Amino acid sequence: MIRWSTPPSNWVKINFDGSVQNKAAAGGFVLRSDDGKPLVSAAFNSGTASVPLPEALALRNNLLCIKEKGVLKVEVEGDSKLVIDIVNGVCDPPWRLVKVFQDIKLLSCNFESIR
Repeated sequence: MIRWSTPPSNWVKINFDGSVQNKAAAGGFVLRSDDGKPLVSAAFNSGTASVPLPEALALRNNLLCIKEKGVLKVEVEGDSKLVIDIVNGVCDPPWRLVKVFQDIKLLSCNFESIR
């Protein structure tokens, strides 16, 4: 059984996801404290797109949200291998996602620790 695990003490954890159904794309995220309590959640429509776009937008929007909240230590969790691989430098983003990943990289500089 797969279970959600809490982040380390004094960290927050973000979970992000995106989906496409009938060509309509949407994404969302949740931010939780180190005791697992939800702090912020959001969902959004992202028009007509393939799955990587709402996944990447969900991560970017989450990082923007926690930057505004002054969070310094963040653990990131998502189910998109492509998004995780791009963030970790394993591969380059598709041209349609370059700007979103530039934003993610810039936002990541605002945190003391991110993993």
